[in-house]
Amino acid sequence: MRKLSDKQKKELRAAVLELAECCPVTQCNPNDCPLFSLRKMTRRKRLQCLNALAEDDVAFLVAYHHICLTTKVES
Repeated sequence: MRKLSDKQKKELRAAVLELAECCPVTQCNPNDCPLFSLRKMTRRKRLQCLNALAEDDVAFLVAYHHICLTTKVES
């Protein structure tokens, strides 16, 4: 993966923080989502966990969401 700018890193983390609230498609917390456990945490704990993630892990979560969203919309 190419190196991201600080702005891009902040945008990715902000996107994942929003996704960590609930699934934006179903407005719930599907148990097969990689954010399932994170969504059960308090907002403060979620933020701590997200801040501890490596850049590649944050990018994976955003990519996973994009693929999941596309799959749900197409079906």
